[in-house]
Amino acid sequence: MANGHKNNITNMLGLKGFKVSDTREEEDAFVIEVQVKPNKTAVCPECNSKDLYRHGKAKPRKVLHALINGKKVYLEIHGRQRWKCKHCGRTFTQELEIAKPRSRLTRHAEKLVLWLLSLMSFKAVSKLLKISYGKAKKILMEAKAIPGLLRSMINDAEELHLGIDEHSFKHQEMVLIITDVKAKKVLEVLKDDRVATLEAFLSEIPAHKVKEVCIDMKEAFRKAANRLFPEANVVVDHFHMIADANKRMDEARRIEQDVRHKGKVKIPKKIFLVARENLSDRGRQRVDELLKTYPNLKGFYWAKERLRDVYRARDKSEAAELLDLIIMNLKASDDAELYRWGNTLKRWRQPILNYFDNRTTNAFTEGCNTKIKMLKRLSFGLRDVTVYTRKVLLGFLPPECFHTI
Repeated sequence: MANGHKNNITNMLGLKGFKVSDTREEEDAFVIEVQVKPNKTAVCPECNSKDLYRHGKAKPRKVLHALINGKKVYLEIHGRQRWKCKHCGRTFTQELEIAKPRSRLTRHAEKLVLWLLSLMSFKAVSKLLKISYGKAKKILMEAKAIPGLLRSMINDAEELHLGIDEHSFKHQEMVLIITDVKAKKVLEVLKDDRVATLEAFLSEIPAHKVKEVCIDMKEAFRKAANRLFPEANVVVDHFHMIADANKRMDEARRIEQDVRHKGKVKIPKKIFLVARENLSDRGRQRVDELLKTYPNLKGFYWAKERLRDVYRARDKSEAAELLDLIIMNLKASDDAELYRWGNTLKRWRQPILNYFDNRTTNAFTEGCNTKIKMLKRLSFGLRDVTVYTRKVLLGFLPPECFHTI
């Protein structure tokens, strides 16, 4: 084989320190025969003695190294030296930096497995590389650099604008995702949604770095944020505020339809949830007719639309005036549900208004949840929550990070 060709293979596959002696093509793979130099600084793993003598050569070792154009690339390693210790009599084989002892994959191939797992299911990776699920799982769980990379994002940031949200791992089992909504980075996926788990993670973040914490309307998250980051602004995500208003509007519609009228009438749903400015003239007329027919819905519809006006305010002071007007009218209502809604808005008044400081939302976090759903479908579901959180985090690592894992 020409020396230039050998050098190209060595450089392309990162085989510095190896001598390429031959290459051959098999049915579904390329095999590259490489020679290793004897390790003159070998040490006995039993007694750490350097007083050794040569004890023959090890059998050729075939390990998976790369994937090129859909074909696997194997290294067939020749020339590994066997040693015997003169002190304890231990016999051992020369270890290689390129692969772990007794592993059938090089360290480069393990990085390849992690990259493929960020895009595919365990089954697809196992089929493509012809490795077992157990091996792929072991590589994922032993990748200690994954949490290290996430911690480095926190340590390197000058300030953090945290986003906290939950999503379903399996049925009613929920997990939490923590992001930096300004830098658009995922910081962690926690194994459950317990407050103790959340606080354990947040307590590791320097409090002076956290400027904002964006959450949905969950009181436990708010208390945890206030306790751990007293100087940070807690912001309630405006999407959740409008979603909560729509939910209350629809609940009032269902009660009117199914309880007060015993299901004898059919009150349309969608027309009440669409923003009034997005309705046609005929749509607005239809809404007004329905509200005249069912006056119990007027208060809910009015509050829902006024909340939209709050988020269209020019500044925080204007938003505060509009929000206080909504709270005052709701608390003056004879409807117990409207009164409770007024109390809820009063309790969340400051987090609602904190939105206007930087217009911070949890949109990036919600987008991450959408991507997680895609990753779950690609994986055909996962049973182990630890494996799940690890695999999800892989999907958010930048491509260049896979070279350092």
